[in-house]
Amino acid sequence: MDPIIDVHTHYLPPAYINALKHHIPGNPDGWPTPTWTPETTLKFMSKNNIGYSLLSLSSPHFNFGDKAETSAIARDANQTGSALAHTYSKQLGYLASLPLPYVNESVAEVDWALQHAARGFTVPTNTRGLYFGSPIFDELYQRLNHVEAIVALHPNQPAALPMNVNIDLPTPLMGFFMDTTMTFMNLLKYHFFDRFPDIKLIVPHAGAFLSILADRDAVFVKSSYQADMYAALQHVYFDTAGAVFPRQLPMLMTLANPQHLLYGSDIPYTDLKVSSELLGVLKNGHAKSANHRRQLIQVAQHFDHFFDQHRKLRQLPAVLDMEIKMLNGAEILTPALKQAILVDNARRLLAHH
Repeated sequence: MDPIIDVHTHYLPPAYINALKHHIPGNPDGWPTPTWTPETTLKFMSKNNIGYSLLSLSSPHFNFGDKAETSAIARDANQTGSALAHTYSKQLGYLASLPLPYVNESVAEVDWALQHAARGFTVPTNTRGLYFGSPIFDELYQRLNHVEAIVALHPNQPAALPMNVNIDLPTPLMGFFMDTTMTFMNLLKYHFFDRFPDIKLIVPHAGAFLSILADRDAVFVKSSYQADMYAALQHVYFDTAGAVFPRQLPMLMTLANPQHLLYGSDIPYTDLKVSSELLGVLKNGHAKSANHRRQLIQVAQHFDHFFDQHRKLRQLPAVLDMEIKMLNGAEILTPALKQAILVDNARRLLAHH
């Protein structure tokens, strides 16, 4: 296989680190801020046959209430990204950060970043309670649409959290999925995809809860928003950052365009060893465990009469068969689809950026 392209991997520029330490001491989002150097990414890439990685900032978003500070952190991140893209031009690119919710400053940063090697942009699902997709940012969307920009969403802590429930659960484990899903619904409400069709939006973490909620919400979206949820799910891109097997990615595959699935490692926020293992599942599947279960089914098929005579065991062969399909999510990954997710789709996306 050709070298893999990673569209969801993070870097930690100095001004961003300093701002987190100053404003959110301890573990932002309930999750440790990892240490990072360019060698962190480059070594991971070398170990895992990754040829090119797109660096971006993670959560929390860097607006702590001061416009000048927010703009300075964005520019520092983008200068760092531009320098890395220049130094490692064959291996590293970056998605520029924007000083949201300040629209004029964000539009100006788009123009600066496009002149300084940015391959696209990363935006938070919300910043200080203002959600991406809301009309307040229309001028920014118009600029991004005009340049046919790649725009990667990254979840942030939801603007309002329920009180006294799951208070010790780190935000990335559930809150991120909530905020991503709410943001997508916000995009539908304001006809983002109809009004700005040339923005190439990447929805992270295999679409969060969208594949579960699509059938439940599509009728409401159609009647109340006059929007087509299924068409929007075909239109956007999705990355595979996180543990997307055995259930999440196969479910998303029933809704997404197979040519819009992209690989993401999510390092260094996802442990490098864990991320290598997750990539191994994408490349190889749970082949060993699935093969073992196939053998069980083959044995079970020789004892059909036995199962017929024992009512409580009649469902066992069918259950085993379903378990194989779930555990070995890579059964959906033909060689061509693996190549598409890990290499070809991102190559096409980045071709003109």
